[in-house]
Parts: sequence; C-alpha cells; structure tokens
Amino acid sequence: MTSASKTTSHRPQRPPRLTAGAVAAAAVGWSLVAAPGAAAAEQAEPGAELVFEQTAEPVEGVRPGDSAEVSFAVKNKGDAPATRVVLYLGGSQGLEYAKKYSNCVYEEAPAQDEGPARTNAVCDIEQTLEPGVVYEPGEPIGLKLLDRALYERLDVNILAGVNTFPDGTQHGGGADPVLKLVARTTPEAPGTVHGGELGVDITAENTADFALTGSKVRGAAGRTVEAKVTFANKGPAWARNDVYGPIGVFDVAIPEGTKVTKVPEFCEPAEAAATYRCTTPYNYADEDSERAYVFGLRIEKVVANATGTVAFVKGDNRWGTLPFDKNRTNNTAEIVVNESGGGASSGGTTSGGTSGGTSGGASGGTDGAGSTGGTGAGTQLDELAETGTADGTLLAGGTAVVLLAAGGAAVAIRRRTS
Repeated sequence: MTSASKTTSHRPQRPPRLTAGAVAAAAVGWSLVAAPGAAAAEQAEPGAELVFEQTAEPVEGVRPGDSAEVSFAVKNKGDAPATRVVLYLGGSQGLEYAKKYSNCVYEEAPAQDEGPARTNAVCDIEQTLEPGVVYEPGEPIGLKLLDRALYERLDVNILAGVNTFPDGTQHGGGADPVLKLVARTTPEAPGTVHGGELGVDITAENTADFALTGSKVRGAAGRTVEAKVTFANKGPAWARNDVYGPIGVFDVAIPEGTKVTKVPEFCEPAEAAATYRCTTPYNYADEDSERAYVFGLRIEKVVANATGTVAFVKGDNRWGTLPFDKNRTNNTAEIVVNESGGGASSGGTTSGGTSGGTSGGASGGTDGAGSTGGTGAGTQLDELAETGTADGTLLAGGTAVVLLAAGGAAVAIRRRTS
C-alpha cells in the first residue's frame, strides 16, 4: 500500500467532509484562518494541481484513550511547481491531535448551525512540491481518541498558492517539530485513483445510550394537557449518522380519548393511526444532551390509564437500528393519561404543577415543565399535570434555544453540566 493508517492501543481509564469549496469550509467550521473554499481555489497557482491518492484505509478496532496514526500521499499532478502550500486538517470532535507542530495553527471550532464541533489545524508547508512527485508527511498524523469517540473522521485538504497566511509564514508556536512533506522514492502503482481531498473514517469501540422518557398527565374532559416526551443521549459517546438524516427516530402513540392540539417541532403524523413520528433535529447527538418534545393533548373523553407507547424505530440510514446502543431497557417509554392507583411511568413521576398559570380553573402550583434541574435524564423529564389551558400552549422549559440555520427554526437543546 502506498499510504496507510495504523493504530497503537492502551486501555482507557473509562469506557466510555472536508469537501472542496464553500461546502467544505462550512462543514469543517474554519474560523481561525481562511478556509480552503472557492476563493482560495481561485488564488491557486496556475499549473500546479495537488491531489491525494485515495488509498488511506479506515481505522477500526480502537478504543477511547487509544492512539491512531493516519498517513496520506499527495501528488502534484500539474505541470508547474507548487509553492505557498497550506495543509488543512479537520478532525471530528472525538479526536485530539497527539502533536502540536510548530508550523500549524490549531483551533477548537464549536458547533455551529447544524454541524457538530470540530478540531482543526492549518499548517504552513514552506516547501516546493515538484510536478509529478508524490509526497508523504515525514511522520503520520497522530491522533488520540477521547472518551466521547465513536464514529470519527479526519478530513485532509491541501492547496498551493493560496492567501491563507497573508502576512507570510505563520507558525502556531507548538513545541513539536515542523510538519514536513517528503518525496516518496517508490513508484506510484498503476491505476492509482486521485482526488482533491481525503477523508479517513475512524471507528472506536464505544457506546452511546439513547434513551426515551415519557410522562403522566391528568385532567378532566375538555381540558388540554401537555405531555412531554424526551430524547436523551446519556453517552459516554456522541454519535453521528453516516448520512445527513436524523440519528434518532421514534414513534409516539397518542393515548386513547385524547386529541392532539399542538405538535412539537420535528414530529409529524405517522402512517399508523394516532401516531406521530419524531426525529432528532440533526444527524448527530452529543453525549449528555437531551431534547423535550411537548404534545398538547385535549382530553375528549376520560379513559382511566389511557396509555400511548413511545419507541425507537429504524431510520433511513445505515445506523438506524442504533447498534451502538447496548442498553435497550430505556428505548421505550409511555405517556399515561389519568392513571388510576398511582405509581410512576417509565422514567418519571407524576408532577403536580400547572402549565404556566391558573387559566381555565387549573389548581395552583409551580411550572412542572420548568423543573428540570436534575442531572440525570430521568429526573429532568418529569411530567406535566393538568394545564388548565384551552389552547394547548407549549412550554419552553429550562432549555437553551439554538437556531437552525435552515429556516431559522428554534430547537430546544440542553446539555447536562454534571
């Protein structure tokens, strides 16, 4: 093989696309320096064309705490030398760079719009890459897998003649030596496939505990109550989908005798009667994160112990069956309306609060939806009691609001702090 990925391993303390042009820049989240976008490509030196050999193998069989090494081979396919070469590294948020090279600038890019956080590096390669020559890094790019690692990826891009460092040579001040590219002496294999960028998948042996919690509500006929369902990723890993579709999909069956007056975002009627299909808002879910889905239910007829089941279903993606979730005991929950005999439904206890006031004759009390101060998903998903409202107005709860880039839709997401 002309380039390879290899791993070294030790036990962790606990188990716990860069693409060309503007799309790549947005996906990788560059903000420290200029991104390898369309503007940079327009500045590329005429005659120089840098491409990667598409031979890097995916990294598998590693665990959180392990080290992984990724190498690559880049060729100047053009007819002129390439100077002012800049190497871009974009790592997913479960990775950490093992070395900080002195000619690289590093950045922890936070989550933005619909993309997760990234760990990026931009390296100033003060070399001339000659036409027809294949180059490799002087040593593989060393990576460490964090406790949150699961489905990770390192994206690599390289450009020549770009104005990423307008003031000339840029050194990041790292303590490690300069990252250099060295010419390979062995000939290139016939039929080698080249591409403008390179992506290496790194899969860790880890788990992410996806959990659903339901609620219990109570009310007289004609009342509108609010029933909360919560999706949570209890970790230890974050999880991303292999396509730009939601990583979690679940169905919510509406209890007998009730009518839906308000549907939460990312939920819509399913094919089955009196059932709604809900999804996570993004194609990833951070560890220790959760999201509430609050349904407005008008009680048309009082039915004792009316129960609707909440359960994950297969999504339109390779990981739709959640193979990383080894704890299936919390993959289902219930919405119970007018329970008789007391007791708790899956994941919570009956709340005595109202939904924001005494409108319609509801008894007084505190706002049940706002009482989400616990650290575990089970304590944060407490149910709402009789609302006393007639319009099914939903509560924002104790969550932070994140605006989606597409359409500006508001998504309530809260990250656990303990």
